[in-house]
Amino acid sequence: MAILQSSGQLAELIVHQSPDAFLLVDGGGRIAYVNEAVTTLFGYDAVELLGQTIEILVPDHARAIHERYRAGFVRQPAVREMGARVVALAARRRDGTEFPAEIRLAPLHAPPGDSGGEFVLAAVRDVTDRRRLTDALRAAREEADSASQAKSRFLATASHDLRQPLQTLQLLNAALARRLTDGTNQDLLARQQAALDSMADLLNALLDVTKLESGALKPNLVLVPLAGVLADLRSQVQDVARAQGLTLEIPETSECLATDRVLFRQLLQNLLTNALQYTREGGVTVTVIREQDALAIRVSDTGVGIPAGEIDRVFDEYYRVATPGNRPRGFGLGLTIVRQISRLLGFTMQVESEEGRGTTFSVLVPAAQLASPATGRTALPGPALERPELAKPAVLVIEDDAAVRDALNLLLTLDGYPTWVAESAAGAEDLFALHGAEIDVVISDYQLGNGRNGLELVEKLRAAAGRDLPAVILSGDTSPVLASIHTVSRVVLLRKPVNARQLILKLEELFGAAG
Repeated sequence: MAILQSSGQLAELIVHQSPDAFLLVDGGGRIAYVNEAVTTLFGYDAVELLGQTIEILVPDHARAIHERYRAGFVRQPAVREMGARVVALAARRRDGTEFPAEIRLAPLHAPPGDSGGEFVLAAVRDVTDRRRLTDALRAAREEADSASQAKSRFLATASHDLRQPLQTLQLLNAALARRLTDGTNQDLLARQQAALDSMADLLNALLDVTKLESGALKPNLVLVPLAGVLADLRSQVQDVARAQGLTLEIPETSECLATDRVLFRQLLQNLLTNALQYTREGGVTVTVIREQDALAIRVSDTGVGIPAGEIDRVFDEYYRVATPGNRPRGFGLGLTIVRQISRLLGFTMQVESEEGRGTTFSVLVPAAQLASPATGRTALPGPALERPELAKPAVLVIEDDAAVRDALNLLLTLDGYPTWVAESAAGAEDLFALHGAEIDVVISDYQLGNGRNGLELVEKLRAAAGRDLPAVILSGDTSPVLASIHTVSRVVLLRKPVNARQLILKLEELFGAAG
């Protein structure tokens, strides 16, 4: 290969054969130089371009504005970028077709003594492929957003529609338990209630994942004594452990932390439920250890364990460890919810497991979220005061679903509650006009049709009665709007499907407070 005579020759060769299109334009906007890539990109021969204004390469509809941009550049020359990330630009080929372009400009000054004056070096790149990829990604993102919104709308609707029949079953099962009091029937009803509770848990799990992912759930931080949460969970799962022949060890503790009580309890409940599900022999142990920079709450089991190659997958949606000889139970969402809640509450999750030997899940609560036992101590209740048995409060029930309405009426009647029943907000107002003085408590569905809702109805009935009428609002709706109900005096929100015992307890609490 012949040696080039000068570095200038080398530079000229590099520019001329560069894969990028380079043009040199003089102060009057006329093309003074083009490299080979320009002729390939635009379809012109070099002689067809030299001496022409740069607007020959600009689409007709953009030439006027391009001339203004060029004049502005001449007044204030500087290195700048046009197109792509800045503004969408198009260039025009010889055959009239257009393509999206990215253009970089740099002013060039003629050497001293050269009469050439000022020039602009323009580098032009066809970004059709990049634009196509960007458009495809944008379309995919919009499609994903649309699908996510559709899923949220579907789940919100399905939540209400699925909870209604499940709520009816819960109430009818409770009513049957009050009528069929012999041991055999009670045992069957208890099993049926367990199945209904399991259905409710699965429905809630599906909806909770969606709400956590969408950010609809916001933590309500309060001081939470850990002992109370653990005692509540112990009473809930000890019968399950006993029925499976497993031991259950949950310690006493004086630790207290600042967190969301409901979400924190659900996190631990999911871990305990998961441990019991995958343990056939031995038991489940909870330990609480104060470390230097965190409080470690560990849930350990002697179950099937997790294969080493799958530990990183246990928090994935729908992942379930295959248990020997048994089909995995549930939807595989419990640990997904654990991960989401732990992130939301600022906790760290750790997993240690050995296949066939068991698993330990650790919840690490940062020291900044811990309170001293003294700070978190809650006053113990004094001796219960004896009081005469109170008459059952009279209840106004408003529910637009006939099956739920009838089941509520049956349950309350069997429990001795005087009851008035309405299927709409207008019907409730008519009943209240006649019997308002006799009605002590309201139970209302949130969605009552015709643009009416239970909370607005309660406020209207309160205004009519001139008193702070206590109320229970029932809802299968997952709307964040309902989160504000807890701020309304003497109004309790219960999510459908409501356990009958829970409903009766809330009625007693509200009526007791009213008395």
